[in-house]
Amino acid sequence: MKLLRIIGVAAIALLLVSACDKHKEGSAAKYKGLVINEISGHDESGGESWVEISNASDSPVSLEGVGLYLTDRYSKDRCVWSAETGELAAGGRLVVSTADGTLPIGIMSGQEFTLRLGTSDDSADEFVRSRDLEAVQYPRGTYQRIPDGTGEWRNMTYPSKGKVNEIFDWKAPLPNAIWMWSSHMAPMMADDAAIMKEYYKLGYRHLLLNSAAFTNRPHEAIPFLEKAEEIGFTVHGWIQAFYKGGTWNKPIDKETRSIKEEVYTDLHNLGRLCIEDFGVKGLHLDYIRFPGKASEYNFTKEVNSVAAVNRACRETRELCDSYDEGLVTSAALMPEKNSTNVYAQDPSQMGKWIHILMPMCYRYSYNYSDTGLVNVMNWFCTNSADAEVWSGLQTYDKSEQSLSEEALLTDIMAYRQSNATGIVLFRYGLGTFPDVNDIWNESN
Repeated sequence: MKLLRIIGVAAIALLLVSACDKHKEGSAAKYKGLVINEISGHDESGGESWVEISNASDSPVSLEGVGLYLTDRYSKDRCVWSAETGELAAGGRLVVSTADGTLPIGIMSGQEFTLRLGTSDDSADEFVRSRDLEAVQYPRGTYQRIPDGTGEWRNMTYPSKGKVNEIFDWKAPLPNAIWMWSSHMAPMMADDAAIMKEYYKLGYRHLLLNSAAFTNRPHEAIPFLEKAEEIGFTVHGWIQAFYKGGTWNKPIDKETRSIKEEVYTDLHNLGRLCIEDFGVKGLHLDYIRFPGKASEYNFTKEVNSVAAVNRACRETRELCDSYDEGLVTSAALMPEKNSTNVYAQDPSQMGKWIHILMPMCYRYSYNYSDTGLVNVMNWFCTNSADAEVWSGLQTYDKSEQSLSEEALLTDIMAYRQSNATGIVLFRYGLGTFPDVNDIWNESN
């Protein structure tokens, strides 16, 4: 058979054969550099199981005779995949999966198992659950080597199938985001995600997906997340912090002058759901304010509106940081300056905990001129502590008519004159989105 050079996941079908009995005896030295790099073991839930093999060396490695051997409660050193021939390029990776039949049986992360890479009598690499990572995987998570190919095993909430294993860096993607409701998933997924792919080409990289997608439409949310990540988007869980069931859910009881702990419990639980069950890479807080007259809820140093908002920011950041996966926090703010007595939003305090503050400086709702836009955005930039500031802007006019591509780009470039470092469009479904790949270039 002609020697095959495998560069990435796409070529895996050319490599696989089912006859493990064709394996030749060999030594670990022959496959030096080959490692088991990522494992998805979701057989208990009926989900896909897959294994990523990578070449961590700086030279191609022959795959002739190499196989994967599984030991679990049902099997003992069973060959579950083998390569008859081929080689894996330096830095290359391949995936075998139950989804395409290249992996004939599933793996259960909830039970003890050993996965061995090598030949029938020798190993190039080995994963032993009780030794390397005795933890059940998150519903969309995987076991990953971090750093990629060489590091210790980590139980990650988000997968990196066929990609480099790494801790998420929220500053790496372009700072262009879109707010979207749960009902927007279906049109974005239509025609093999044609709209999503087009938005990615136009330079948008972050999708703030309303948490109703996770609580009410989980079976839509999971394939949406998988497709969005495949295309290259970062998905954030958009949470309505002090709003529930169509009404405000303020964290202070005015009659008893006490904190409503259940508000923070609900916020924590919803955040954990978004992270652990769906593998989002960020939490976005909306309605992280009082609806007005916030000063009426100021009773003591501990029981006051500003402290209540700041606590939600702090606890959300602490939750995200507890996973040590680079999860990013953001928050939507009302655009009025010095509005702590009204909304209890003090950006100089919130910015100590939140990575990105997103003032909703809606041009057509507030009749901003270009100068007015720049002034209000720069005020937030000056008064947001350590946080970055991304401009929230409308994609429709005062009559809720969609803006043309030219009009929306003109508005974006008006915001661009400020010191803000990103944009967030409200919302999908209105306006013709322009190309924003180059708006952050110095020449613009």
